[in-house]
Amino acid sequence: MAKTVKIVNVSPRGDLDVPLLGSVVKAGEQVTVSEEFAKQLLAQTENFVAAPGHSAGSEDPS
Repeated sequence: MAKTVKIVNVSPRGDLDVPLLGSVVKAGEQVTVSEEFAKQLLAQTENFVAAPGHSAGSEDPS
């Protein structure tokens, strides 16, 4: 199974265009990303946090 992480946009700037994902992540939106992408995005602590109950290395239930 692919490892995925749910992250949340907490940026004070609101919606973020995230080229890494090829999409806009709206303010407060929770998205599921690969563990690799999560590591890169969660390094931007002012913009993203792991969703409650999620951290890098969570297994994808599908």
